[in-house]
Amino acid sequence: EPRITFDARNFPEFANGDDDQGVSQPSWTYHKIDICEDAFDSRPSDNQNTAHLYDPELQVYAKQIRDSLKVELSKRMSSDDERKSKHPSSPWERSRISLVKDMADSANCVAAIQGTLRMSGLFAQKKKKKEEEEGMSVEDDHDRDEPSCARYASINDESSLDPSKLAQSMRIYTMFPQMPDPMPLPSTSPEDLKKEIESRPSRMLESGRDPHKDKYGRKFTHISTSNVSNTIHGVYLTIDATDLPGLDEVPALDLFGTKRVKRQWKSLTDLKVLDLEEGENISEEDPKPTFISGFIVRQLVKDGIINTCE
Repeated sequence: EPRITFDARNFPEFANGDDDQGVSQPSWTYHKIDICEDAFDSRPSDNQNTAHLYDPELQVYAKQIRDSLKVELSKRMSSDDERKSKHPSSPWERSRISLVKDMADSANCVAAIQGTLRMSGLFAQKKKKKEEEEGMSVEDDHDRDEPSCARYASINDESSLDPSKLAQSMRIYTMFPQMPDPMPLPSTSPEDLKKEIESRPSRMLESGRDPHKDKYGRKFTHISTSNVSNTIHGVYLTIDATDLPGLDEVPALDLFGTKRVKRQWKSLTDLKVLDLEEGENISEEDPKPTFISGFIVRQLVKDGIINTCE
């Protein structure tokens, strides 16, 4: 399929005007980056460089979740479901659900779900702990055709997390980034991009730009880097891991769920989600400079998904 591109001229932050010499600002395009449909398909015998990503058992589970998501999204869009609901969805909400359903129907959806499961650490195989103690990394084990071993969260027995229940737990949150204004040219150096991020608050103060919403009134949920960032519709599947055995041993992993990274524990107060001085109420302080996902976590607390009571 052809790559999806976005023209910089279509963004409100594009400097649509002439420079000091009267030369019109040239536009440029961005390419959308998508996960490949076969990102996790390489067997150990096919490609040793990507063999550590091969996990057919997890792929089957990801397909089950995708199928359940399609059923759940269709249900939420149906007229019968709308009539039974005490709070019928708005045109905006129906539009969001339709967009997410298109995503669930796409060829690379299963790979995207599988990548999310890997990155969570909950679905990592426990045998890796012993191997790491012996100096091996997750990538060193290419033999995934052997019988599966226990995971922190089971996916193939009676105690497994039900894919349909995961789909029913789905929450869709929309994130709108505070982008640089004006947008930097693609030729901008890394050093200047870093300066843009550091100086953005003071420049907004000088120019009178609202740091919390754009000129159309859309509220920013997080601070974008100096690169372009579209509106993001995030799909969240919630899991109650409170009584999960070995929860403290669940690894913190990188984007592909292969390399373990240093775990950092932060309280919801440190992340500007809660305000202890106000009796554990939602903090009124802007979380954008502290925690890029602060808006999402606040919504999960408001919706009762994250329980803050001991």
